[in-house]
Amino acid sequence: MDEYYERRVSSAVVWSRRLAIFSLVLFLVAGTSHRIGYLASADLLPVLGVVAAFALLSLLAATRALFLFWDHGGKGGGALVFAMLVALLVLAPFAVTLYRGVTLPMLSDVSTDTDDPPELGFALAARTTGMNQIEPFTLERRQLQEDAYPEATGRRYEAPIGQVLEVIEDLFDRRGWSIVGQSEFPADATEITVETEALSPILGMPADVAIRLIDEGTSTYVDMRSSTRYWGHDFGDNAARITAFLAELDVEVAYLTVVTPVEPTEPPPPPPPVEAPSPPPDEPVEPLDRSEDPPD
Repeated sequence: MDEYYERRVSSAVVWSRRLAIFSLVLFLVAGTSHRIGYLASADLLPVLGVVAAFALLSLLAATRALFLFWDHGGKGGGALVFAMLVALLVLAPFAVTLYRGVTLPMLSDVSTDTDDPPELGFALAARTTGMNQIEPFTLERRQLQEDAYPEATGRRYEAPIGQVLEVIEDLFDRRGWSIVGQSEFPADATEITVETEALSPILGMPADVAIRLIDEGTSTYVDMRSSTRYWGHDFGDNAARITAFLAELDVEVAYLTVVTPVEPTEPPPPPPPVEAPSPPPDEPVEPLDRSEDPPD
């Protein structure tokens, strides 16, 4: 009677798949709960740490399974590949964040004007223990920002301050940013600061944003400031938020300042030339009467 050896599925494959699926489900549930407001930002951070830990454990179990396959063979290669792909997918955002944390300066507050940044008055009063404190820009922070984000600069628009403010408010609505504090301003105001709460694209991490408009008579100057509430490192989010918003503002304000060319009209016909008056005709000269002249 022939004997057949039945290949078994390694327990490392089973645990790698379980940990990978659990980390993915936990990541999706935590992210969705935070986006809809059921999970606070302070509570999201430790949950993300747990997600990363389970994904790493899944990869370690997958590595153990690969060695067992090499030495003893076995079943479950498809499940192992699936587990590794899921774990790598979960760890991809963490890897990008880690790369940004290493290559970008440790800043949590970025402004287009580091000498006199727009004020975050309402955010300063609302921040509690555990959040980043809003502090003045030091010389070191200014230099770090200028070296890392030279494109984060203010804008000057050839448009009235009221029109620029309307465009900014429309962009807030389009992005889902809610205005914090004062939203109505006098019609004759020459300097306006609007504060809003912005959310990151994926996890919805909150940041406080202030936009200052200064009336310069025939133009309006715009400065922008973005400050994250959690972590001492923004991983480049604040500068990216400022440059993206101002680039969109450039496009929208451009429509206000476009001058429609006027179709040239046909030139009027030239006036008829003025004829010079003709000189009066010469009078005929009468011949001299020489009958009474003495004889020669």
